[in-house]
Amino acid sequence: MPTIAVIVPCFNEAKRLSVQEFVRFIQIFPEMNLLFVNDGSTDGTATLLESIKMSMQNRVQILTLLANSGKGEAVRQGMILAQRENFDYTGFLDADGATPVDEFYRICKIGMQRNADIIIGSRIKKIDTIIQRSAFRHFIGRSIATFLDMKFQMGCYDTQCGAKLFKTSVLKDVIQVPFYTTWFFDVELMLRIRKENDEWRAIEEPLKLWLNKKGSKINLLSFPKVLRELFILTAKY
Repeated sequence: MPTIAVIVPCFNEAKRLSVQEFVRFIQIFPEMNLLFVNDGSTDGTATLLESIKMSMQNRVQILTLLANSGKGEAVRQGMILAQRENFDYTGFLDADGATPVDEFYRICKIGMQRNADIIIGSRIKKIDTIIQRSAFRHFIGRSIATFLDMKFQMGCYDTQCGAKLFKTSVLKDVIQVPFYTTWFFDVELMLRIRKENDEWRAIEEPLKLWLNKKGSKINLLSFPKVLRELFILTAKY
């Protein structure tokens, strides 16, 4: 059975982190291991993470970053640790539970069965899915994804979904250098993998359930930073 490290970046998630859901996750899916990265939180996040670790000591790790470094760097540090510990697969999942843990496990299984290097969760709203996404976030997300596809020909419908899984072997040479952006680190990651390996194989699996959670860090005030990071992305790649 392949081993999987699931990185969960956390910055001040005390009000959104579901201890019960993550405990259930590792209890019912024995190949899954949780790697929480506490990214300089100043609330009660650390206490909640320790309570999850106490439930399953050998399958939960906590990596603590003293200063807030941003989601991309938190995920990168988690990937470096997962690589060092020789996990077969490394993924990441948002702490807020927008992608339910059962859905994440389902798409991981599909990706492994199809021997994909990368499996990407995708928020495609269909008649048989429940995708709770605000009109603002949907519009911004579609605009960004369309721009990125035109620029990089990635063929990816939803680049920003916070549920992805990678073969750890494809990460080896692409996570040694910090990402240039925060919002688009996962796009950077895929672009780096594509550059290193022309034969990389990615699949995009529509999620059956995705829930819009309160407390999102994306709003109108963040739009100038998003535009700035898009400029940096196009300049660097």
